[in-house]
Amino acid sequence: MAINSDVIKLINRTLTPLIDSGCHIDKIKMVVAEGTELEKQGTVQTWYGTLRVEAGDRVPQGRAYLIEDRYQGFAWVK
Repeated sequence: MAINSDVIKLINRTLTPLIDSGCHIDKIKMVVAEGTELEKQGTVQTWYGTLRVEAGDRVPQGRAYLIEDRYQGFAWVK
């Protein structure tokens, strides 16, 4: 299933401040609700490269957040 282009734009806008602050795309993941199409896909292609997607057991449906592996960057996707 293809991801809606508006969703990709939203992810890119949310990623921009993290990348600008020095985070690297290969160290950032997007955490989504379990059982979503994004989780099943596993990655999303962004302006900055491939973004990993993982499920979070406490993330409600319709919500997602970006977090850097070293916990230096965090942003809700909204």
